[in-house]
Amino acid sequence: MKFFKLNLSLSILIVALFCAMLGVPRISVSAEVGQSKANNVAQYIANYSKNFQRLGLGGDLAFAYQQQIDRILREKNQEAQARFVAQLEQDRQHLETSGVLQDANQCQRLQLAIIDFEANLLRDKIALTKAYKALGQQAVMSEQGLAHSSMGKEWYRYLSKAWLSSDISPDDLVKMGTAELDRALDQYRRLQRNMGYEGRDAAFAAYLNSAVFQYEDGTTPQADYEKRQSTVYQNLGKLFLPNAVRPPAIRASSRGMSFPVDGYYIPEEGAFYFNKAKSHYDRRSLDWLLLHESTPGHHFQNRYTENQDACAKAIPHSFYSTFIEGWGAYVEEYGHELGLYQTDADELGAVEWNLVRSIRVILDVGINHFSWSDQQAKAFWFSRLPMLPELAEREIKRVRNWPAQAITYKLGAVKFRQLRDQERQRLGEKFSLQVFHHAVLKNGPLPIEVLQ
Repeated sequence: MKFFKLNLSLSILIVALFCAMLGVPRISVSAEVGQSKANNVAQYIANYSKNFQRLGLGGDLAFAYQQQIDRILREKNQEAQARFVAQLEQDRQHLETSGVLQDANQCQRLQLAIIDFEANLLRDKIALTKAYKALGQQAVMSEQGLAHSSMGKEWYRYLSKAWLSSDISPDDLVKMGTAELDRALDQYRRLQRNMGYEGRDAAFAAYLNSAVFQYEDGTTPQADYEKRQSTVYQNLGKLFLPNAVRPPAIRASSRGMSFPVDGYYIPEEGAFYFNKAKSHYDRRSLDWLLLHESTPGHHFQNRYTENQDACAKAIPHSFYSTFIEGWGAYVEEYGHELGLYQTDADELGAVEWNLVRSIRVILDVGINHFSWSDQQAKAFWFSRLPMLPELAEREIKRVRNWPAQAITYKLGAVKFRQLRDQERQRLGEKFSLQVFHHAVLKNGPLPIEVLQ
């Protein structure tokens, strides 16, 4: 450091003499500092962006915990990552103590918040990796789940933070999941009563699984999806400011049962695909699936941000699943406003998936943090969702193999709803749902803890 200061002083003296020889007015050292002060935040952000990309950080998470943890353990540049984090922390502290942060504009403040989240997550990963590797040959990564693996709770806490982009405790997740499950069950029983099956669960299940709600062989929901999408766009102004987002293409998928989902969206194609993942197309899935995958879900979310001068797009960062999937789940609640859910059966399709997403939260924490067995998980499922027995085994296997990922849908939807209600209470009559949704979407996906 002393050598640097000596050479810096010598350089300033040489520059001063050279300027004097050429007749160039001399700029004082204090003036130079004043000129660069406003750019310090920009330089900090630029340095972060350059090194984040150089180190190969960010990107998608692997769904399976074994693959994601193995990917982390195989990283060859974690010492460089540690130096990067240490430098970020040092530079960030300098920005705070020098008073430069007060000059940051709104966009830079948002970018700084994203950087803070990424740095904290990276710091957690490095510390966890070091502790796990210190176990040496005693370290075990079990195929039976994180609960059977060395430092399983620590890995689950890290993966939860990475997937959820929020540092929320297992206990708080269970509380949220329980409240959401109770809320969805109330909606389910209300619709069951409206449809004339109150207290007759077996008869109700048989009715819902009957041919009444299935497309006949040789037919597809193409025309019904197109009609529904047209209806949604006619009502879109109730939720959003005027915008240039056009509808996606609607296509039949050829993946079939090899890809066990009823629909999906491909952003590169701007296309929503409906998929015959079962022996038949299900009529009761049309409305909520269109809302989630097409408009105002993933397609609209993606295209809306592309049309904005989004702050978050200017820096590299991780993939924030809770924001993306949470938005898709959140907008399913607006089916009535958008002209859908014309029948109780249509709305029930959305409520059933709300039940699944809610119970996933509790199962995920129970299995991966509290070490529930499959028997305990099944007992809990059937105590709360006896009307959906065919999904229990699949969902239990999912949350065991893909810890935390399934929580993203519900946590994100709850956070969007909470922020909306807080803004409505804060602004009163001045609250605008359209303006709120613009503020949420304009910067693109963010860590959910940064969004507020």
